[in-house]
Amino acid sequence: MTNLQILSITLKDYRQYKGEQTIDLQTHDDRHINVIEGQNGAGKSNILNSITFCFYGTEDHLKEEKEGGLETFPLVNRDRLENLADDEKATGYVEIELGENEPEYVFKREFTTVKTSGGFNSVVGELNLQRRVNRDWKPVDNPHTYLNEILPTRVHEYFLFDGERLHKFFEEGYPERVRTAILDVSHIELLNRGLEHLDKMDTEIGRKASSFEGEAKRLKEELDETKKKRERKKERVDELERDIAEAQSNIDRIDGKLRDSSDAAVREKQERRKYLNQRLDQLNNEISDLKAETTEEMVEAGPIVYNLKALDFTHQQFAELAQAGQLPPKIQDWFVQELLESGECICGADLDSDEQKRRHLAELEQEMSLVMQENLEGKAEIPRIINDGKESVEDIISNRKQISEKQDELEEVDRELRDISNELKSYDLPEDVDVSSLESQRSEIEGRISEMRQEIGRVEHEIETLDEKVDEIDEKWREEAAKESKHRTMMRKLDFVEDAHEELTEIKQTILAQIRENTEENMNRYFNDLIWKDEDYTVELGEDYTVSVYGRHGDNKIGSLSAGEKQVLALSFMSALTKISGFNAPIVIDTPLGRISSKPKKRIAQNLPDYLMDTQITFLMTDEEYTDEVRAHLQNSVANEYLLDYSNEVTEVKGR
Repeated sequence: MTNLQILSITLKDYRQYKGEQTIDLQTHDDRHINVIEGQNGAGKSNILNSITFCFYGTEDHLKEEKEGGLETFPLVNRDRLENLADDEKATGYVEIELGENEPEYVFKREFTTVKTSGGFNSVVGELNLQRRVNRDWKPVDNPHTYLNEILPTRVHEYFLFDGERLHKFFEEGYPERVRTAILDVSHIELLNRGLEHLDKMDTEIGRKASSFEGEAKRLKEELDETKKKRERKKERVDELERDIAEAQSNIDRIDGKLRDSSDAAVREKQERRKYLNQRLDQLNNEISDLKAETTEEMVEAGPIVYNLKALDFTHQQFAELAQAGQLPPKIQDWFVQELLESGECICGADLDSDEQKRRHLAELEQEMSLVMQENLEGKAEIPRIINDGKESVEDIISNRKQISEKQDELEEVDRELRDISNELKSYDLPEDVDVSSLESQRSEIEGRISEMRQEIGRVEHEIETLDEKVDEIDEKWREEAAKESKHRTMMRKLDFVEDAHEELTEIKQTILAQIRENTEENMNRYFNDLIWKDEDYTVELGEDYTVSVYGRHGDNKIGSLSAGEKQVLALSFMSALTKISGFNAPIVIDTPLGRISSKPKKRIAQNLPDYLMDTQITFLMTDEEYTDEVRAHLQNSVANEYLLDYSNEVTEVKGR
């Protein structure tokens, strides 16, 4: 294990942890798991809170009042404050040692609580850091700089998280959460800063260019306004694509509920609809491929068909020449070549001594060679060209016939899908899912998606028109501006800025695509590792950041996952993010099996030892999660095991 570990956490009068208590969390080799067990209210979540409090000054995982919280309890241990008089104060701290095998960083944050007649006031201190240099420990003036290299604020929630909340991650609106998470861990902040800097430079150059006069000024103003209009159109497309992704996730959710109906007919219709939708996608793809192939064939066959009469005439001329014995020519180039090599003409003349006759034969040889080669090539090539053209025409006719047949089938599939929807809208099943209402919602959502896709098509066409207009105005503006020598240097700078912006944008998109691909790969692996069902799933992450979970029959189960299955999916997603993030921080998970029923816990426990083997993982579990069976499966991978003993609002950390 080469990643950083939390070697220890020391709590001094923090929340229910009275006095100074140190929790040793150092792991070794294959034993990369820590387990801290405690009943609800014993302070498990406040161990997670103590980490975020120390690093970032916030408690992100506040629970109910009985578990403590900044809003209801003082930071300093309540029992410690009992003996204080009004306006007296007490202090505490959280200290965390980080390192690989021995401490390299010691982060510490103190806090103070003042007792008042009306209650308590708590004050959070600054983050302090001691860093080991050789054998000495030295204070660091900029602790947040070092912390950002280890676990920046924006990504810490993917390393330190509440497992009990994970099932909500993939509920309504999840594509935007997935997108935000991937952006957070993608390390593109440097590129973003670079793009922002280039945007500022572009704005600054544009501001200077606004001082141009005459036609150059008018063209620049027109160019700026056209670019703004185009940008608004692009923002609208992005907004519509996000809305479509969200709407599609709602359809998946509805489909899951319909598949869970107790009525066999409803389930059967839902399965039929699943097949028809898959066939619909297949038909659209096949029609698209056939149209593309037909276009290529038309490009290939067009010139041949247009010149077919000329080709037929030429071919007929070659045939007549051959029939008359003029093709191949009666005089062969090889015969003339032999005469030149022998030095004697067929008439007996000495070619070596008669330069004029030699030159005449040499010219005749070259002419015969060219005529023979062109005629013979033409005689052989023209029939092939005509044949290729006829074959292309036949292929075009065949493709058009297939397109027509597939479009007829597509219309039939559409009709059957509408019939299924109408039938489901009329269902009234007591004590079952509200099929009619769900189907009406589904139909309404599909209608909105269709309208949004049509709008995207219109807006994208408008963007293409604006692209052409921008290019046209930009070219005119540059030509006009370059007429004056004082503007030429500025125009060269502008060219550089725009080229650099284009390159950085392309790099950014490439990185995000790779991150998305790696996230999908890791999600797929972790989900199949952790899920308890004896079935292989395929997890896919779309370009619109929607997640699909396909079963063995090809149906997307994302909308019908149970709370426990959603928790495992979210856990897999978080783990995938930590894997690709590049940060070598430890992982702490509160209540990892909270929504998992007893039977699946065994399967998950079997797989947890192999989960993120190269990373230190600390599980904060209740006794209902850390059962004897789960403990037996984990025991060979657990380095440290603790029990939270809670009594009279005070928690003591004890080894097991």
